[in-house]
Amino acid sequence: MRRLLPGLLALAGFCFLLAGMVLFDLANQPSHDVGPSSALLEPVPEGAYQSALTFTYGDGWAVTWTSGHLFGAGLVVLGLLVLVGVGGWWIGRRAGRPRGGAA
Repeated sequence: MRRLLPGLLALAGFCFLLAGMVLFDLANQPSHDVGPSSALLEPVPEGAYQSALTFTYGDGWAVTWTSGHLFGAGLVVLGLLVLVGVGGWWIGRRAGRPRGGAA
């Protein structure tokens, strides 16, 4: 049982990390058109009903953060925190062990 809990926590941290990276990548994919029925609707000005936070830098490169990006980044940070915590516990546990015969 001593090794099962840290192993499960490390696995959960890795799963959070992987899920966050996948979600962040999916949020970067362009949204698809609704389909042929969208042609019957009146045209809406570009960006009329969109909500986004955009950072623009001097060279014209822009980052748009959506809720998918934020949730994915949060999962990545959570996964890294869990992995670092389990790694720190493991290193601390190894440091407490005697390394050889006492003189």
